[in-house]
Amino acid sequence: MASSDWIEVQKLAAEFQRAQLSSALQKLSEKNCIEIVSKLIELKLIDVFYTNDGKEYITLEQLSREICDELYLHGGRISLAELVPILNISYHAIESRAHDIIQTKPEVHLVTGQLIDDDHLDRICEEINETLQQSGQISVVELTKQYELPIEFLLQQIRSRVGTIIQGHQDKHDQHVFFTEGFLARNRARIRGALSAITIPTSVSTIIAQNKLPERLFFAVVDELINTKRIQASLSGGRQINVATFIPDIYSRSQNEWIDNFLKQNGYLEYAALTRLGLADPKAYCRKRFKETPLLYLSSCCVGTNILEQIEAAIEEAISSQSWVEVLPLLPSVFDDNDAEQIIQNILKNNQSLEKDALVIGQSSVTSNGFVQNLKPIFNPMIEEKANEVVASGAYLQAQADQRNAKAKSFKPDQSNEKKDRKEERRKKANAGGVGGGVQGRETKTRATKKKYLKGKNDSDDDGEDEVVGTGSASSELEFMSIDEISNVLRKQEKLADAPDEFIEDIAARLYKSLQSSFQEAARLAFEALLSSTSGQRRQTHGELQDRVQNLLQNIKQGEKGLQQFTSLDTQQQLIRHLLKTCGSELVNELVCYVAEDSSLDTKDVSPDARQKLINGLPQNLRTPLQGLHKALQGSNVEEFLNEAESALSACDVVLRKVDKKKEKANVSHQRQVLIEQLSAAKDAALVLHVAVLLLFHTVTQTILNASGRFVPQIISFLQPHLPVSTAELLSTLQGLVIQELTSKDDDELLGTVRERMESLIPRVREAAVTFKKSSTAPQD
Repeated sequence: MASSDWIEVQKLAAEFQRAQLSSALQKLSEKNCIEIVSKLIELKLIDVFYTNDGKEYITLEQLSREICDELYLHGGRISLAELVPILNISYHAIESRAHDIIQTKPEVHLVTGQLIDDDHLDRICEEINETLQQSGQISVVELTKQYELPIEFLLQQIRSRVGTIIQGHQDKHDQHVFFTEGFLARNRARIRGALSAITIPTSVSTIIAQNKLPERLFFAVVDELINTKRIQASLSGGRQINVATFIPDIYSRSQNEWIDNFLKQNGYLEYAALTRLGLADPKAYCRKRFKETPLLYLSSCCVGTNILEQIEAAIEEAISSQSWVEVLPLLPSVFDDNDAEQIIQNILKNNQSLEKDALVIGQSSVTSNGFVQNLKPIFNPMIEEKANEVVASGAYLQAQADQRNAKAKSFKPDQSNEKKDRKEERRKKANAGGVGGGVQGRETKTRATKKKYLKGKNDSDDDGEDEVVGTGSASSELEFMSIDEISNVLRKQEKLADAPDEFIEDIAARLYKSLQSSFQEAARLAFEALLSSTSGQRRQTHGELQDRVQNLLQNIKQGEKGLQQFTSLDTQQQLIRHLLKTCGSELVNELVCYVAEDSSLDTKDVSPDARQKLINGLPQNLRTPLQGLHKALQGSNVEEFLNEAESALSACDVVLRKVDKKKEKANVSHQRQVLIEQLSAAKDAALVLHVAVLLLFHTVTQTILNASGRFVPQIISFLQPHLPVSTAELLSTLQGLVIQELTSKDDDELLGTVRERMESLIPRVREAAVTFKKSSTAPQD
């Protein structure tokens, strides 16, 4: 408050006093006095606190003086809560003045709601010093409980008085412990004497317990004695009493000499033997001891380069000589299967040439892919013999028929009254973007799994390759030999006479798939040779039919994938009918004409009515499935058509080969190239637009769409979100011009203008359709 303001306050006080001493007419009431004081506080002319009863005012300076007086009267320590009833002032006011006091008086401290001065702290430190001198050491943690002060605050006060009031030292490794010089000297001598008498590794907990040494001081003294070379020893296991071990150098030297000599003579170190020598963590000891020596650390031991080089040489010899080697017998007896496996993997990892050709069998056997492949010729005579046998006996033809029947049955419901519901459910799933109908709907993508004992890094066969497996095909497939039968044949071979059973069974499992494939191929060739011997021309015609039917079925399946891109159910139905009317009719015509030739029927006319007449003239075993296929052709369900096609193909003895993914991709690429050629050759604007949208649809969806020209508007609507804005507008413009050309036949002038504009747009449409890439499907301005 400024001096001028204070003078005015004094004048007002004097006037106030005179008013009080004047006659009754001039005296101020208590209410007036309160109002005057309140006005002065409001004008910030005075700064006071109310008492808790509201009858008195007290200034800030007076409150500070009274707080300091009470602190002195209470021996230099008093809590703020105790001052509230004593001073009759609120806790908030006392707390605010306490903060001002500690800022102006550095000898006063506010700790956990208490005011404490340095005099009180000095007395506490004197008591602590007395305790320290009596016991030799103290812990700040225990003192905090005794004096009810925070540990950090008390530690700071003690540390500032060490050397003055407190005569002692702070532990370097534990800042909460203090001790006297005499205590340190006594225990240093005790620890030095105890350690000097130890000649074998001894746990620290045993040393402390037997000699009753202070735990807090032990490690600090031991470190000092070791660093000053007073004690020739070392500590292992860290600074934990229950883990740490004291190891004299005399023992370490003899121990290290034994370990070094053993490693030099034998080339390995067993962890169990090192544990018996007293090493708590033998692997960590070896890493530290031999950090400059290249060692391979295994699960039960560590091994040097000499043994690794011997094993690597044995593996190289086995691979180069197209034989095999069992690694475990070449290793010392302390090595187990896991150690042998780790050694093999390490050698192959560091030798890329070996890794490329090596094949690890089990955990400890190594051979090469060439060795496995060289075993296949052993079975060639057996494959030829059995293939001829199954073809001659009719088992091969029966197996093919069983496969077709199994597939057909797996897709036909047992109850006829559920057929429509299931078809409707599949149709809804197809429209919702799930797996398409037809053959795709009943094929499952599976990954072949290896036997649990196939642990080789490089397999002789591509067992992990994806395959499309039809339902029921595996169960009816002819088997060449079981794995056990293959194993029995291998055991009779001289090169495998000493091989363990696990090794032979693993080789047999690796050969099984390849031999089975070779057997199936041999049976197929034998069957085709049989057909060729009976009717060479018939076989050729049959093979050509198979190829044409296979291509048509593939086109139908690809067309079904394409039409499923449309969300409109009506558009899908129209596209399905168009697909069946074109590709489906062609497939039915191929089958009907093929079987009709055998029945000496005229196949010149293949219109729907003529086709029905041809079917009616066929034998009963052919007439029924072909009538079902002909009827499905008139519907709008691709899956039903494909199911009927399965039955018809089985009846006509048409065996389809497994779909080759590479050929399928090549077929899709070929169809794209055909569209590009058609687009280049097209002159008519409507045809150019039609082929261009089909080509763009293929680029966007990677599927082929079988659609006539009347579906062009729907296809353009589908493509618009996937095309750049300029391309979409170009297609829409040409579409509008084509429509305008059709509607303006009578107006020659307008027709000429429209055709002129179309001629200018056709090259741009061709270029946009051919050069469009899938990566650019995001619309751009």
